[in-house]
Amino acid sequence: MKANASPISVADYCSAMQEKKIIVNSDYQRKDGLWNAPARSFFIESILLEYPIPKMFVYAKLDLLSRAVVKEIVDGQQRSQALMLFYENKLALSKNIETEELRGMKYNKLSDEWKTKFLSYQLPVDQFAGVPEDEVREAFRRMNANNVPLNAEEQRNARYQGDFKWFINRTAELYKERLLSLGLLSRRDLIRMTDLRLYAEIALTLDEGFITVKGVQLDKLYKKYNADFEDAAVFQEKITFGVDFFINTDVLHEDILLRMHVFQSIVMAAISLKYDEEYERLAVEAHTDIVDAINQHAYTIDTLISALREPDDFPALGMFVKANSEATNTATARAIRFLYFKKALTQLV
Repeated sequence: MKANASPISVADYCSAMQEKKIIVNSDYQRKDGLWNAPARSFFIESILLEYPIPKMFVYAKLDLLSRAVVKEIVDGQQRSQALMLFYENKLALSKNIETEELRGMKYNKLSDEWKTKFLSYQLPVDQFAGVPEDEVREAFRRMNANNVPLNAEEQRNARYQGDFKWFINRTAELYKERLLSLGLLSRRDLIRMTDLRLYAEIALTLDEGFITVKGVQLDKLYKKYNADFEDAAVFQEKITFGVDFFINTDVLHEDILLRMHVFQSIVMAAISLKYDEEYERLAVEAHTDIVDAINQHAYTIDTLISALREPDDFPALGMFVKANSEATNTATARAIRFLYFKKALTQLV
């Protein structure tokens, strides 16, 4: 069974939907409204910026009542709905999208250049025609069955469509190339959205301090700020400072430090250099003995790097090494790493 490529412009596609020449078959689709406004805005922005989008599938069949060929949407209902809402001036783009001049815009407020880009965009549509409907259903089943199972980050990114999700996505987009060039992230990490968890855990620490991080804690964070994330600007300022500090400090680019849990700890330590943070106060109170030892010896970043590379040569740093190598997501390990790195960073500034 073959679906033929039938690309179509947004203008022609939306016009056909208005004329009921392209319709939704609910048998193939989830319920209307699965995408919220931020998700629709992101999709429309992608169209306007001429990024490629996933294929849409339609089934061309003869409608005996109208005696005309009607195309049913097999896969692409949410995208079609977003296109129509924007086409009919019923959707204003989010004020949080990346492209500043498009923020808050409806179609009728766009410049002629942007309108042309939107209307002329060629949608990648494949069409089933001249085949029994049961074969189309089987094709739809197989398309879905062949999908790679989503990991936790991909599921979270699909489930939550609110302000916090897009905040994390924007932050990841901002730094992905620089962290790739450093070797902290791989292309596979980006494909499977591992970098989103990286920033979500930093945000979680800003919000709750050093707790043991599991999927349920991240889900709660996304849910907490799904409807409204009023502190986005504050979080952005702090995370930007911490990540920029890491990127701009060459001594931190040693391979032994280019691990996600270590990166997070250094970012949190850098943030606390500038900002008075509750998570630091709680960490100090919980580990007074370690704080005393750190203050007594004032280990430099070079010493910490050496201890991670040759732990047997630095028995006094056993707790630090353990916090970097065993159960690294626990509250204790995260706090201990932070305390050591904070003291070391104070000697760099």
